[in-house]
Amino acid sequence: MRFVYQTLGFLLIALGVPLFWTPLPFGLVLIAMGAALILSNSDRARKTVRGWRGRHPMFNDFMSKAERVTPHPFDRILQRTDVD
Repeated sequence: MRFVYQTLGFLLIALGVPLFWTPLPFGLVLIAMGAALILSNSDRARKTVRGWRGRHPMFNDFMSKAERVTPHPFDRILQRTDVD
């Protein structure tokens, strides 16, 4: 089942990238949903994001702010990538 969710996540991101530039930001919503699916179902993706957060302080600050404003079920996904 993890493979199905990861594939769906990649499809949502691929669909969201061209829609990101439309007047209504549907692409941003699709990209966020795809990233949430991938991060919640892939240990490798979480490890990669955790590494980015450790190496890039600005990215870590952005992700920390996103954790605070993201609704409850999704903030746990971001917290799992937090650098301790």
